[in-house]
Amino acid sequence: MTFAVLLNTIVLSIDHYGIAQETEDILNVCNSYFTNIFIFEMGVKLLGLGIKKYCADRLNYLDGFVVLISIFELIYTAMVGSGGGASTFSTIRVFRTFRVFRIARLLRALESMQTILGVIARSYKSFIYITLLMCVFIFIFSLLGMQIYGGRFDYEDGKPRGNFDSFSIAAITVF
Repeated sequence: MTFAVLLNTIVLSIDHYGIAQETEDILNVCNSYFTNIFIFEMGVKLLGLGIKKYCADRLNYLDGFVVLISIFELIYTAMVGSGGGASTFSTIRVFRTFRVFRIARLLRALESMQTILGVIARSYKSFIYITLLMCVFIFIFSLLGMQIYGGRFDYEDGKPRGNFDSFSIAAITVF
């Protein structure tokens, strides 16, 4: 199943704007196969473990959510078909990206990754203070840049995007 999750992630990453119709059709077939594989996996787990043990593992919540969204996508596309609005169809296709979250199941097998995530979870309060400190520095240097460089970036070919004429543009420039 780990291999199927990796292959599904690769197939999802191939999709892009302006894709050829042939490639899109192949990707749709692959996504249908992966959806069926994941539905089968969930069904076998539910039958083998039972609902109580299935729900005891939190990663199964993620897997179940992804499978339910995939089932919803299959039902919706079967009912509406490709004759529905293009924007509605592309909105439903966004649900496929939730399958990428199944990569999180690989973290269970990597002991070093669990250690790193544990350290990050224990030190998240420090990240908040570091972020606040960075915001204070951006604020200070934006004001300083406005005082020193405000109105001075007026060239013959126009004003550059990164200037210090207003606080909002200065903050983006400093960031």
